[in-house]
Amino acid sequence: MEYQTKNEVIIIDEVRCPKCNQLLLKAEYIKGEIKCTRCKKIIELSMESKDRA
Repeated sequence: MEYQTKNEVIIIDEVRCPKCNQLLLKAEYIKGEIKCTRCKKIIELSMESKDRA
């Protein structure tokens, strides 16, 4: 998914629960953990920001 601001395009990735496939968040960069509201599984996340050209 792409969002466009004035002069740049930001690529947003979807993060889903690996157990139940619930959409947890959309982010460009994240480091931490989140608990799925559907199945209560705790997911550790580490996603680097992508280079924008």
